[in-house]
Amino acid sequence: MTSMSNRKYSHVQRCLQIGNLKIKNRIMMTGHTQLYGKNGTLSERHINYYRERAKGGAGLLILEQQAVHPAGRNYAAGCIAWDKRCIPWYKKLGEAVHEFDCKQLVQLFACGAQGDGTQYMDDWRPLWAASRIPSAVTEEMPIAMQSEHIDELISHFVQSATNVAESGLDGIEIHAAHSQLLGEFLSPAFNKRIDKYGGTIENRCRLIIEIGKAIREKLGPDFIMGLRLSFDEYLGDAGITPTQTEKQLEIFKSHNLFDFYDLSAGGYHTLHVAVAPMGTMKEGFLAESAKKARKIVGDNIPLFIVGRFLTLGRAEEMLATGDADMVAMTRAHMADAHLVNKSLENKEKEVTQCIGANICISRLVNNREVTCFQNPEMGREEYWGKGSLSLTNSPKEISVVGGGPAGLRFAGTAAMRGHKVTVFESSTDLGGRLNLLKKLPTRAAWQKAIDNLATRAINAGSKINTSTEMNEIKITGDIAVFATGSLWATTGYSPYRPERDKIPGCHLPIVSDIKTAIEAVLASPDSLGRNVIILDETGEYLPLGLAELLADNDIAVEIISPRPFIGADTQRTLDMPYVMPRLKSLNVRLSALHFIEEIFEDSISVYDIWGGEPTYRTNVSAVVMAMTQNPNDDLYFKTKEKICAYKLGDVIAPRRIEAIIYEAEKLGRDI
Repeated sequence: MTSMSNRKYSHVQRCLQIGNLKIKNRIMMTGHTQLYGKNGTLSERHINYYRERAKGGAGLLILEQQAVHPAGRNYAAGCIAWDKRCIPWYKKLGEAVHEFDCKQLVQLFACGAQGDGTQYMDDWRPLWAASRIPSAVTEEMPIAMQSEHIDELISHFVQSATNVAESGLDGIEIHAAHSQLLGEFLSPAFNKRIDKYGGTIENRCRLIIEIGKAIREKLGPDFIMGLRLSFDEYLGDAGITPTQTEKQLEIFKSHNLFDFYDLSAGGYHTLHVAVAPMGTMKEGFLAESAKKARKIVGDNIPLFIVGRFLTLGRAEEMLATGDADMVAMTRAHMADAHLVNKSLENKEKEVTQCIGANICISRLVNNREVTCFQNPEMGREEYWGKGSLSLTNSPKEISVVGGGPAGLRFAGTAAMRGHKVTVFESSTDLGGRLNLLKKLPTRAAWQKAIDNLATRAINAGSKINTSTEMNEIKITGDIAVFATGSLWATTGYSPYRPERDKIPGCHLPIVSDIKTAIEAVLASPDSLGRNVIILDETGEYLPLGLAELLADNDIAVEIISPRPFIGADTQRTLDMPYVMPRLKSLNVRLSALHFIEEIFEDSISVYDIWGGEPTYRTNVSAVVMAMTQNPNDDLYFKTKEKICAYKLGDVIAPRRIEAIIYEAEKLGRDI
């Protein structure tokens, strides 16, 4: 049972009354996309996902955005609210979360220009938007809505809200933030209209007011309805500014339509603010926005605030100011569904804390079901949720060789099941690949991920040995699990050049792999000399971080890649808008669509992959390869005939971290 007398969190534990809705505490999850939908409706995966967060102690959950109109959908697995087929699913969701005295709202939205008119094979249609302004991301040109479109949209909002009311869920939130359709009407960056819906702030608010009035007319004053806004689009005067939002709030308040306001920030031009990655925005960075909004709406209308809240302690501080009535901890709940109850029970050290790696966002960008790399249970709650881990009937003594993310995750899960687990790590520090990544600029939060993994393993009873080299003789017990990772290659092999297995000259002393190079630079910044070439095919942060380390010490750096552009993965995690300007300011040269033809003692020849004569880079002091990796599996093959042995993680095949964490969790449950 959760203790409800934890004085550290007295503000968190206060109930919040919104109209006739009583919420048990002040912690919520905002509407966020999971892509678990099936045929336009919720799925069992949705139900189990929200149920787990309700079980974990959250007071309020807002459902993944639900499209109110066929022109308003923007994901292949997105859900619709205007069709009666949604009602049974909403009812089921309500039953699941209400069991734990948690309240559930539905976020209603339309995508506007931020969609894809050919997303659905049997329903291709033009996008509806405030004006003929394409998305900064999808670039598809929408049509400017006419009066008949607006009337149709309003009626669909009403029908969608009615479906929610029929289902027994607790109310709705109208999404007018983040450059979605209603946010486009509010934003001068998207709204160029000259009719009654454009121009002045009052006119730009008009459509939202008409929607709110129509819903109130149909469902009455007691139906819970709130509004989500971007307080600042971070586009300067080109977009919504805080001053404009203050005026919007005055206008909306005067109409007495909305029971609460949910404040966020950013839009499709500035998604990197709306969902800030690690090492960027400080925790609770929208606190000042809440303070400004409070002065407008007063104390009687609840304000919800987001802004990268990671701990219940920081949420408590925010609530204590009185500037917000509800604090959103969305990614924090993705990382740990039970963070509220754990914290109230004084088990904060057991909370898996979000680090802002944004692998969740990366999957969303790729239109795949969203999960958290630190929490492989996310999206798999039906069979991996809390309480699903069964004790083994046959405890084994297990040696885990390798204290990286795969080895540590496995150790924690296997030990929880009753196995006797010992981890052996050759390095002085745990973390494997993360131990290198955490030392790069803005990447320090990876240490928290290591701590999360290690704490979980130790609390479960695993023994951890660092600085311990293992061989086939030292490995004992019933089972050995090899999580020995992979080694970077320096051949320069690339699928872009299938006719050769290496770059001529790759054996020369100026060539090193990226791990060796980073370690050398951390020990001595000028260890690679004054003119460094990084050849990258990973698309990841690692080579960018090395480039920043070097350039920050006045060393000339060029990153070369045969790919269309450098650092592709950082675009998906939203790191790119932060790291690329830093590299530009340090004069790092970025040469995409180029590759190295040959390496010489102090120079290289480089060619454009589309043709032309090679050019030369002279006075090169180092060539760093961020290319392929090979499994570090020698010890496994020396041992597997002597003991029951398993491979785990990168030693099987080097992959993304979420894949190896999943694999580790699965093996820990199955072994």
